[in-house]
Amino acid sequence: MSQGQSRRERVVEGMAIWGSYYRENIDEFVTDYLGFTFLKWFQLALLVMMNCCRTFVLIAARGIGKSFLVAIFACVRCILYPGTQVVITSGTRGQAINVLEKIQVQLMRDSTNLRNEIDLEKSKFSGQDAKVLFKNGSYIKVVTANDYARSNRANILIVDEFRMLRKDTVDTVLKKFLTSRRMPAYSELTDAERKAEYAKEPNESFYLSSA
Repeated sequence: MSQGQSRRERVVEGMAIWGSYYRENIDEFVTDYLGFTFLKWFQLALLVMMNCCRTFVLIAARGIGKSFLVAIFACVRCILYPGTQVVITSGTRGQAINVLEKIQVQLMRDSTNLRNEIDLEKSKFSGQDAKVLFKNGSYIKVVTANDYARSNRANILIVDEFRMLRKDTVDTVLKKFLTSRRMPAYSELTDAERKAEYAKEPNESFYLSSA
């Protein structure tokens, strides 16, 4: 940071530096910013792997906290990547809403910073329009896995209890959600530079199941 910068310029530059760092080290973001110091080492390792893989499959024993981890990961991505669209889907709506309940009942209770990131007036944690809206334009939305869900779009698709779904539903409906990418403004870049930046951030899909 140069001496001649204004306070605002210094703050913006500092945010860019820390944002880049935390995008590469989301395990530290979880402990430093969100304050979740209670996670086990293997849970932090799973979060790092989720952030590295375009397709992530987790088959876990009951009680290991897969829905809890996915809830944390979805919140982290929504905060660090403004405008991110996360869709959580399952064979039953109640199963998918379980992730939003983790955010409302546990994560928001334990993290003041997370509460401050979420637009509580516009968020709805249950019902037909269950959705967590973030102040930076990101959201986490619940969708039932059936033919009526075809119009949805996502940058991150989370399929809970995927073994209970028909393969053709996954292939012809759910995977089609991932047709558009998160597109930040990048106002100072040319069209060619924007395309190069967008290519660095592919959409991701996550498949979860109980063992």
